[in-house]
Amino acid sequence: MSAQKDCEFLVKRARELVSEDPCAAKAWLITARTLYPSDFNIQYEMYIIERNAQRTASAGRLLYDMFINFPDQPVVWREISVITAALRSDSEDKHAQFLRGDDLRLLLCTNKAVLPFCLQLMLACFKLRALNDSRDDLSLGHVVVLLQHDWPHGEMLFLKAVDKICQQGSFQYENFFNYVTNIDMLEEFAYLRTPEGGRIQLELLPNQGMLIKHHTVTRGITKGVKEDFRLAMERQVSRCGENLLSVLHRFCLNEKIIIIQSLP
Repeated sequence: MSAQKDCEFLVKRARELVSEDPCAAKAWLITARTLYPSDFNIQYEMYIIERNAQRTASAGRLLYDMFINFPDQPVVWREISVITAALRSDSEDKHAQFLRGDDLRLLLCTNKAVLPFCLQLMLACFKLRALNDSRDDLSLGHVVVLLQHDWPHGEMLFLKAVDKICQQGSFQYENFFNYVTNIDMLEEFAYLRTPEGGRIQLELLPNQGMLIKHHTVTRGITKGVKEDFRLAMERQVSRCGENLLSVLHRFCLNEKIIIIQSLP
């Protein structure tokens, strides 16, 4: 029997078993894929079984594999077209919801679709380093900025970041007033400066080290720095109505180099 005939037999056997014994059908196809990894029909049949069973994670991985390994297959592009159509649709039918849940993360090529996904990836990259035992104020600051997206979904993680700042007793992130406009976060950081909040030393203004030296010589460190912080916070509160995605988009563009350099 030729290799092509063998592949056809294995696929046919899996199709016969899929309704009465899905596990057996999957086993046949896994065996077939192991023996014939370059056969498209075997991988496509595996995808169809997972798609029909509405197992989004495994279906997405299989479709991704086909996209990478068999980019010239028209049926692959047909499946992708169906998924992208579902992303544009507001339909709530079961099939459309399944397609929108595909783990491939096929996105429309728009800022509205791509930017939130990128922000999620960046947050996933920084949060472990930011919250571990060692000190990394830069990563911690990035996490605070990124957690503004989809607020208050990330509120618990933000409170963990605040706890770490309290444990450190100080925090330095000179881009804070460029990109943090969430009123809840601003109130929390303002509280940290108070006696009740622990009098945490916050260096959130650009060149604050130079400002501290200046105030020590001219007006006294307490009065001068407190006043600068208060004025900066008042200005920031007035920015709370800004479009958040625009603010975060500027963060990604303006801080691109430092973000890349500080990635784990």
